[in-house]
Amino acid sequence: MFNASMPRYLFTRAAGPIRQSAYYSGPLSTTYMADIPEPALINDEWVKVRTVYGGVCGSDINLIFLKDSPYNEPFSTMPFVIGHENVGVVAEVGSEVEGYAPGDRVVVDPMLPCATRGISPPCERCAAGDYSQCLRMLEGSLPPGFYTGFTAAPGGSWSEYFLAHRSQLMKVPDSMTDEEALMLEAFTVPLHAIMRNRPKESDTVLVYGCGMIGMMTVAGLKALAPGCRVIAVARYPFQAEVVRGFGADEIIMQRDVDVFEEVARLTGAQVLKPMIGGRYLNGGPDMVLECVGSTATLDDSLRMTKSGGTVVLIGLVTFAPKVDWTPVWFKELKVTGSLCSSTDTHEGRTAKTFEWARDLVADGSVKVDHLLTHTWELDEYEAMIETALTKGNSGCIKQAFRFLSR
Repeated sequence: MFNASMPRYLFTRAAGPIRQSAYYSGPLSTTYMADIPEPALINDEWVKVRTVYGGVCGSDINLIFLKDSPYNEPFSTMPFVIGHENVGVVAEVGSEVEGYAPGDRVVVDPMLPCATRGISPPCERCAAGDYSQCLRMLEGSLPPGFYTGFTAAPGGSWSEYFLAHRSQLMKVPDSMTDEEALMLEAFTVPLHAIMRNRPKESDTVLVYGCGMIGMMTVAGLKALAPGCRVIAVARYPFQAEVVRGFGADEIIMQRDVDVFEEVARLTGAQVLKPMIGGRYLNGGPDMVLECVGSTATLDDSLRMTKSGGTVVLIGLVTFAPKVDWTPVWFKELKVTGSLCSSTDTHEGRTAKTFEWARDLVADGSVKVDHLLTHTWELDEYEAMIETALTKGNSGCIKQAFRFLSR
């Protein structure tokens, strides 16, 4: 559970920097273990899902350590069960749900736009298929919330059961394992970003950061624009091994070389150093997909992108007080963000991003069966958090809580 009530928030904010475990195990920590009633269907358009795996995302770890901006707080209702990455089995079906029955294996799209809220007609963004940009996530039959696992009503996948609206459901093909299905939500994130900002086949694209999302970004680029040249910046050797398998053309080991100098070498750019301030490139990659979400990597991304190029923010950048925005106007850069998944078009076909992810995994275009490296019982959550903080030692790629054995 997560609850940033004022007493819990003040305690965690004060005690956490002194003792790390206070973020998730203190008497008033904002993240804590609790027994709660099994959720009841919100209305007849909903189903109850029994969790098989509840995946762990970097955004969940940011939440636990209070690294998120308060910007999203109006779009959340607390307390809530954490967890949006999921695969499960339908346990109960509302009378208005067609095509699903108890026992069906499903993945749930976590977005909570107009359709999930019973809002008709939908807002202009949902009507256009851009439901990640829904304008009415504070209204309708649900309390405020943009995402399962970040708001109260549907529950979350870090529990035995959670709820899903019929519009969120997607059946898992019989040929796909639970472990593969668990990866679909994480895969939708870069797929959505790439389809909305498609590189040309002749482009050089830099993927900055090779955590789970960065890895899947490399896979998505090679699946959707196989001719583009992909340079990946990785922190650990095991990350480099994974993105090499996904088809990265060059890999820069962040700890071994000067990233600026290496990107310049690989792209034929010049490294320029003003009298005061940081370096930047004259030339560089056509596009940078920023997959870390830190001030430093955002600043680097702007400085390394070629004039007229594009920077796509996939990592969860929040406060960035030391970023120099001069490159945006001096190089006439396009800087854009991407939120989760939506409806996207590729080669003339328009479908939900989840369907694109399912099809690319199901037909073998992208292999993801090796990415789940750590699984845990729910009461082992403290060890999970500690593992997330020591990826270099643990070789952690994707973690998940395991529930139903099938």
